[in-house]
Amino acid sequence: MDANRIHALRQEAERIALERFGTTTSAEIESVLAVLSYEQTLLQKHGKRQPAAYTWRMLEEHGIIESVERVVKRDAETQGYRALTSLGLQDFAFEAVVARHPNVFTADAVARSNSRLRDFEETLVSNPRYWWVNHKQTHLDEYEGGYIWSPKTKKNGNSNEGYSNLTKVKVGDKIISYANGFIKSIGVATHAHTEAPIPKTHWEAAQYWGEFGWQVSVEWVPLTTWLCPRDFLDRIVPLLPNKHSPIQKNGHGNQGCYLAAINSELGRLILSLASKADPTALLVVDEIENDGKESLEEKAIQASDLPETEKQQLVRSRVGQGVFRMRVAQQEKKCRLTGVDDLAFLVASHIKPWRDADNGERLDGSNGLLLSPHVDKLFDKGWISFGDDGQVLISKQAKSVAEAWGIVGAPNVGAFNSKQQIFLKYHREKIFKGA
Repeated sequence: MDANRIHALRQEAERIALERFGTTTSAEIESVLAVLSYEQTLLQKHGKRQPAAYTWRMLEEHGIIESVERVVKRDAETQGYRALTSLGLQDFAFEAVVARHPNVFTADAVARSNSRLRDFEETLVSNPRYWWVNHKQTHLDEYEGGYIWSPKTKKNGNSNEGYSNLTKVKVGDKIISYANGFIKSIGVATHAHTEAPIPKTHWEAAQYWGEFGWQVSVEWVPLTTWLCPRDFLDRIVPLLPNKHSPIQKNGHGNQGCYLAAINSELGRLILSLASKADPTALLVVDEIENDGKESLEEKAIQASDLPETEKQQLVRSRVGQGVFRMRVAQQEKKCRLTGVDDLAFLVASHIKPWRDADNGERLDGSNGLLLSPHVDKLFDKGWISFGDDGQVLISKQAKSVAEAWGIVGAPNVGAFNSKQQIFLKYHREKIFKGA
């Protein structure tokens, strides 16, 4: 949302605070602005203005400050914060308002808000963190075992940043594998760190380390063409960290640094260079990352206070089953591309991916299409999409496959309804790989 629109929302909040609640304090104006921001997420979700009627009634019955206290003390909902973030309105979450006014709200509300904001940010970082692992001696064993491992300390009790960094790796983080002067593989963390003894394959170095260390599970994707950082030093060196750099400015590895944090700009540069040499490998990396996101979302659902039946429906909807499939079938009677109308041979595919959707969108029949399995594969990975009018959109990379499957030159599949168009807009902008 642009600055002019945010300014207009703030002016509206000032007017409502004065006319409806008789207040001009900053904390209460920002609290009203938080309600208006929430209404913007409802507009984005439903495609039409929808008042936050329950919240407004609560403000009128209990007062603004007491109502906001109630909001931040109830169960956290990351989907609402995600929606605000997508609009650039995260600063107007109720928790953010409370955190900015610690002298107005109770200490408990402030503590809860700060804690939840940290949790929200940790959960909703759209881009994973990037790490660089130097493991010349152990990389083959760690590839085969699907992990990275470091001791907690050396035999003398000393530790370092390269060891402790393993405790900071999160599911979905990407790990650049460097060994013998080459980047040989890209990994995706699939589990957080655990305490683990020295792997048997590392026993040769056991005399230098403590008995136990940290281990992170990683799914490795080997590069068919290795990447030599020394060939790109002019682009890599300016992006290296000032402290705890994984390589020297001449391109040689800092073997004293096992695992180094690197910034997202350097991480994206490495992935871009690697994708030019081995585009298929990076597609696999993206799939692993998306699977990890969905697993985290599923765990969050299972750990929530939602009714058990709703949890099960949300989990089943991840694979196109349950009430989601039924609701899609009520709107879509066949695969629009192949014409197959036997449900036994069709997949209920989310338009806005399950991992990116909120719980309502995950079960919304308008957020789905019935597709033949091969069409679902293309649509799910962003190789094809649809215009609102039913035009079939095919990415350049998938043209040959689309031709082999008889999709190129497919007729217009028919216009979509207004709710479907909202989800298709998201698919074209965020998922589709471009014509």
